[in-house]
Amino acid sequence: MLINDIAALKSQIGGVQKTMNWPTWEPYVRGAEIRHIIPAIGEELYDELTAVVSPSAEQKKLLDRLRPAVAFAAYLDAVPYLVTATGDVGIVMNTPSNTANISKWMYVTLVKDAQAKADYWIETALQWLELHAGAFPTWTASASYTINQGRIIASATEWSRAFPAGRGSRRLFLAVRNYLNNSEVDFLKPLLGPALYTHLLEKLSTAPLSLTMPETEVLRLSRLAVAHHAFGEAIPFLNINEDFRIVSETDGIVNEDALETGRLNAILRDCQDKASGYAADLVKYLNANASETVLHDYFIYERYQPPVAGQLSGGFPNEPSNPHFVL
Repeated sequence: MLINDIAALKSQIGGVQKTMNWPTWEPYVRGAEIRHIIPAIGEELYDELTAVVSPSAEQKKLLDRLRPAVAFAAYLDAVPYLVTATGDVGIVMNTPSNTANISKWMYVTLVKDAQAKADYWIETALQWLELHAGAFPTWTASASYTINQGRIIASATEWSRAFPAGRGSRRLFLAVRNYLNNSEVDFLKPLLGPALYTHLLEKLSTAPLSLTMPETEVLRLSRLAVAHHAFGEAIPFLNINEDFRIVSETDGIVNEDALETGRLNAILRDCQDKASGYAADLVKYLNANASETVLHDYFIYERYQPPVAGQLSGGFPNEPSNPHFVL
């Protein structure tokens, strides 16, 4: 495990004044690593980090980012259970002498803060890992790297660059990830063509990343188009639970009501309009720049349309000194 004892857990959470026993916290730490860390970095790199005795400088810096992620994710999982005492006679509120039960508002604050910190540290670790991929051959050679990195949008950071409303939230990114993947296939792939689309995914899933300047611009426009299209597809369903009830939360109280129709429609229209606009920009860029040597995979695609010279070329030029202009 990335955190193996109570001292290591306390050092990440901070502000601990009471006794904490490792048997109480170990299940939450183990669960946090399985639920949050392994899906993010892959089983192979996780096994390497948990087995290392003397970490390298790069491994230490990655561990410095992963351990707080584990600690706050475990804290978040533990909070609902540690405010009660469970035994054979039932479940009761535990109130030792000279203490008081935590207030609702403090409980809500703790949960929200733990969620935010867990998300932040996981995303920070992934950003650092991507910038130093060459130092982690176990990761770049793993199936997890191929699956996660071999997407047009592979992380909350990439999604939020293209769609700032994502705010770098890993939880929101995970909620829309399948929509992003579907948008890549159903919306973007027909625009790029199967050959160029596959070519980009192969480059994205191979470390180190080596894109040409035209490919970089195609990827930038592709991410903008996919990010907005996917969120337009996702927004009607994001606050629907598995029972298809509309769920929201106000000050820790779970409510079941709908997003106001006017605002929902406005968000949908905005995402759809921007997705269409970015898709048009992408196609325009591809048609203007594809050739035998540049973006060749799109050049041979059946939807490629070579630029058409303006109909007025060779006609009367517009001169600033003339009192008229040519339409």
